[in-house]
Amino acid sequence: MGSPRFGPYVLCGWRVLSDIALPELPAWSAALPEEQNLIIELGALSHYGAAMDFAVTEKEGAILRIPEVASFHVHAAGDRVTLQIEANADPLDVRAYLYGSVLALLCYKRGLFPLHGSSVLLNDAAIILSGPSGFGKSTLAAALARRGHPLLCDDVCAIDMKTSGQPLLRPAFPRVKLLPDVIAKVQLEAAVTYTLAELGTKGHFGMASFPSAAVVSHAVPVAAIYALDLPAGDAVERTLLTGKAAFVFLDSQTHRGGMGRELGLHVQLFRHIVALASSVPVYRLQRPSALERLDEVVDLLEVASHDRAATQAAGGTV
Repeated sequence: MGSPRFGPYVLCGWRVLSDIALPELPAWSAALPEEQNLIIELGALSHYGAAMDFAVTEKEGAILRIPEVASFHVHAAGDRVTLQIEANADPLDVRAYLYGSVLALLCYKRGLFPLHGSSVLLNDAAIILSGPSGFGKSTLAAALARRGHPLLCDDVCAIDMKTSGQPLLRPAFPRVKLLPDVIAKVQLEAAVTYTLAELGTKGHFGMASFPSAAVVSHAVPVAAIYALDLPAGDAVERTLLTGKAAFVFLDSQTHRGGMGRELGLHVQLFRHIVALASSVPVYRLQRPSALERLDEVVDLLEVASHDRAATQAAGGTV
């Protein structure tokens, strides 16, 4: 097989070379620290069996099959992904799974913690909006990005726990998956690439970009994690979660946690969740369902971030 045709891109600080175009990813910068390359290659995976959805191979690689989309083989060293794309698959769906479940598997292989969420940069630190699918993570991230706060990632937040006491977020790409009503609300029609087919939990989604915002490729500290409830009621407020409540939430939102455990990473997962819960504040965020109230929620997040930055600048603790 010849050299990959596309790239180099950057994803979570990794230098990516690919057989398929990955237009959501920023271009690699020579200013970034050198790390192990990631190769995305096309290949045949049919011998693993059409009925299989997820399996760990005898060499501790991982195979993930998404019917009507693609099969992905994450190699044991975490340095290569081989994919076999199904006939008539929507390319954006293929990339969405590559940036989602497959990215989570790569995080496990490379010792990172994948949290299900969207993230933006406020006051030089990451805030993560986390919660189950359909709870409004991407919508709120888009509303923040509309105010000029750079998008860091959507769906998988790759958190590096290797620096003691300081979790770092490794940015993925500055785009976000949105449903048509949100795209219309935040006026992004000109910046959207749509899927061609109604597949997956997002249905007919668009991948929106924010060309005016800065692209962040270097790791940044994680300032806060917001646990999103389903939008309801009339309140816009945040409540600190502590101890077991914070741990349980983070455990529940570990991206593809079951796959991580099938890889035998129970201890790694437990240690990462404990370290994250003890070093980063986790808040439950309540807000109304009306999209017209989005600005109030963004106001709250901006004020909280500003207050935190001011407290740290004064030498206090958050």
